[in-house]
Amino acid sequence: MSQEFIILISASPAKTQAHLTAMRFIQELVQQNVGVRSVFFYQEAVLVASRFNSPPSDEPQLNHEWTKLSEAHGFELQTCVAASYRRGVLDKEQAIKQGFEIGNLHKSFKITGLGQLAAAMSDINIKFIHFK
Repeated sequence: MSQEFIILISASPAKTQAHLTAMRFIQELVQQNVGVRSVFFYQEAVLVASRFNSPPSDEPQLNHEWTKLSEAHGFELQTCVAASYRRGVLDKEQAIKQGFEIGNLHKSFKITGLGQLAAAMSDINIKFIHFK
């Protein structure tokens, strides 16, 4: 695949349909043999990366749906470090620094910086789309 997408999501997983819409968009890209390099969660969207999310059973389990989609199609799920820490989404190392026994970052997500997003976007073959 010569063309790839980076998906940016900044919307809350509890307040909008942006996550579901982005998932449908990714499924359509895959159907058209277009790759996805990564999905970057920013602002309120980082809340989806908490492994302690427990929506009602009749609502989508978004972090599990993201996990299935990323594993099936080989792309990374990245959360912004500043937005994650500000909203209490902590990996194990940061949780220990903050005095907690465990972190709450879901195992499928990786905390990264905006610099990595910017570097990935500098590739001329990358297309970028934002769901908010």
